[in-house]
Amino acid sequence: MPLTPFHLGPGLFFGMTTFRFFNLIAFLIGSILLDIEPALVVLYNLNYPYLSYPHHGILHSFLGGIVTALLIALILNNYKEKIRNYLNTFNLSQKSSFLSIFLGGLLGHWIHIIFDSFMHYDVFPFWPSHFNPFLNLISVPQNYFLCSIIGMIGITLLIIKVKKVKA
Repeated sequence: MPLTPFHLGPGLFFGMTTFRFFNLIAFLIGSILLDIEPALVVLYNLNYPYLSYPHHGILHSFLGGIVTALLIALILNNYKEKIRNYLNTFNLSQKSSFLSIFLGGLLGHWIHIIFDSFMHYDVFPFWPSHFNPFLNLISVPQNYFLCSIIGMIGITLLIIKVKKVKA
C-alpha cells in the first residue's frame, strides 16, 4: 500500500483483539516499520536488481518479519517498564514478556505483508521464493476498504478500552 497509515488500521484492530496475549505497541510498530524499505527505495532511487524487486524487498517477506520482530523485541524489551507506566495513564498498560513483544511485532509485520501481497506484484511473502498465493485475491479498492473498516473497528475498540479508565 502506498500509505502506511492504512496498515495501522489492521495493526490496531488485531492488536486490540489480541491485547491480552500480544504487545500492542510492538504490533503497531511491526505493522508499519517495514514500509521504511519502499520509502528508502523511492526517496533515494535505489534498486534491487539482484532481487528483481522494484520497491519491496526482503522486509516484505515472512522471513524478513522474523528479523524485524526480533529487533523490535530487543529494543522494546529494554523499555517495557517505561512504556507500561506511560500507557497505564490510558488504561493500555500490559505486562509484556520478551515473547509477547516478539510475537506482537511478528504478527503486525505478517499482517502487513498479507495486505500488501493482495495488490503488489513485487511482494514475495515466501521469499526467497517468488511465490505469492495472495496476489489479486481481492481487488485494490476492496483491500483499501477492508483496511479502512477494520481500522475503524480497531479505533472503536481502542476508545472503549481507554474510556474504561474514566468510568
